[in-house]
Formats: sequence, C-alpha cells, structure tokens
Amino acid sequence: METIQTAQVDYSIVICTYNPDREVFRRCLRAVAKLNYNGLTAETIVVDNNSNPALNEAALRTIAPGIPGLRLIRETIPGVVQARITAIKASKGDTIVYFDDDNEPESDYLQAHSKLLPQYPQVGAWGPGHVTVEYTDGIDPRLTSFATRAFQERHESTTRFDNQLEWQDCYPFGTGMCIRRDILLRYLELAEAGSVTLEGRTARKLTSGEDTQMVLVGLRNGYAAGVSPVLRLRHLIPARKANAAYLKRLAYGTSVCYEMSLLQVFPEREAILDTRIMAPAKFNRKSFKRWAAAGFGLHPSKTFELASYIGFHEGIYIAAGRPVPAFVNWVTRILRFR
Repeated sequence: METIQTAQVDYSIVICTYNPDREVFRRCLRAVAKLNYNGLTAETIVVDNNSNPALNEAALRTIAPGIPGLRLIRETIPGVVQARITAIKASKGDTIVYFDDDNEPESDYLQAHSKLLPQYPQVGAWGPGHVTVEYTDGIDPRLTSFATRAFQERHESTTRFDNQLEWQDCYPFGTGMCIRRDILLRYLELAEAGSVTLEGRTARKLTSGEDTQMVLVGLRNGYAAGVSPVLRLRHLIPARKANAAYLKRLAYGTSVCYEMSLLQVFPEREAILDTRIMAPAKFNRKSFKRWAAAGFGLHPSKTFELASYIGFHEGIYIAAGRPVPAFVNWVTRILRFR
C-alpha cells in the first residue's frame, strides 16, 4: 500500500475530471477560487483521469488564480473511483470535499460546513441541501422533469441526517459531498482488500455507487450522514449530458449498482436477497408492460422510468449472482441502457 498523507489541513478539495466541458470546468475552478477560506487551511487536488488532451497545471492556475495549494495529479486507470482513491492517498485534509467538474459551489460552502462540524459531531458525511440544476446550453422541455431529478436538484428547508443502514433520502450523493478523512481511510482499506469493487463512472459506463459506498462505510463505522440547506451549489449540465440518450444510460447506471453498493458494505444483506429478487417470468412480464407503456422507447420520460426499473431489479439479480432473464437483457441492449 502506498504511503498515505497525514492530515495537515482543514480541507482537501478534490475535483476528479475526464475530458471536461471547457466552460463548465472553468466556472467550477473559479468558484473554488472564490470560496471563503478565512480562518481555514485548504488544498485543492485536481485528478485528471486520462483526459485528451491532458490537463495542464499552469493553465488551471491561469484560469482560476488564487486556488489554495493547487495540485494536478494524473491517474491513468479509468474510472472515477480510482481517481478518488488516488486523491485520498495524496490528500492532507481532515475533511475531503468532492466537487464534480460541473459543480459551482457558493462562496460560503466551506465556512458553512465548518459550522456544522461542532454542532453535529456524529455526522460523518454532509451534502448540499440546495442543489440548483442549470442547463448551460438549454434542454428539451420534455426532458426537464426527469433530468432535473436525475441531476440531483434538491431544496431542503431544514438540516436532516440519519444513521440507518439502508439508503435514506437525506443521505448525500457525491455532488459536493464533505466527508471525514477517517471514513475515507476505512473505505480505502476495503477497496484495496477487494471488499468494495464498484468502479464508478468511466468513459463508457454511467454506473456509479462508489460515492454511495463511502457514505455507507461511514454508517457502518457509527457515523450518521445528512444534508443541510446551508450548503449550496449549482450543478452545471452541458448539452452532451442534457439529452435523452445520456439520461437513459444515467437512469440505468445509477439504479443497477444500488444493491451491490449495499451488499459489499453490509455482507449480512446476502441473507435477504432471495426475498427481494423477482421471479424471472414476472420480471420479463412487468418489463414488457412498462416497455409497451413507454411506446417501445419512444416516450422519453416513461423510457427513463423503465431504465430505472430494469436497472434496480437487474442489480438485485447481479448481487445475488443470478443470470438476468434473457428478455430483460435484450430490452436493455435494444434501448441502449448500458
């Protein structure tokens, strides 16, 4: 195992990226430069996960001068989880803050989080209570309702947290997540032992789950997780994501990994998989009905719902180590959910 840095600063801001949209990434970097660091120590780690052309540290400094402790690290193994692991090893912060390359945090983000820490010491992972989705190049109005939910828009009125060992709607996603270093070091141990294996999104796949597993590891180790309205950011969505083809894959990818995310962190869940799995004939029948209701893929919002439905139930089959019914596999392939 590589040498891991000891905590020396309050915050390590981590931005993992692959072929980012130039203007969106510029807005992200400039927002990080404008964060209020008064009384706080911080560093910023940008992990370039095989961008072509590769990112240049001097160019990043020119785009957003004033980013504290900026370092550019290259990770050649594809997948956001490997990029995040590389950042954990290189980081020095008591808290690691994950901003995606399309996030634009409000200037008081770190200050707001620093006030949550002494108020709620039992919470190990925080996420933004206000996420505003902005379509930088516009979006087809027929896609807006599903897309806004898929891109994690939320507007909480109160601070909420929980510690149940099953996903709750107050648990944070990876977008803007602030998580304790000791939780991530435990996650790193499990990843290097091969106990948690979800690789996150790659250039070809939109499966996720690694950020979910980081939160779950915190729960497993006695912490709570939550969201607070004092943490606010904008989620910037360019044209290459604001389209039906991307949304289908996103709906499927975020659903299919759910059960495996839980099972790898809570292996005792294996005992209940048989009670959760749908019989193959029933799965085929229900999938066909939903496919027909979606106009066999012509009705966007119902097709997205179908992708989520199939992904969720496929995920149970995969976690249980059972073959996915052939018809469901065929529909998944025909509609290009993967």
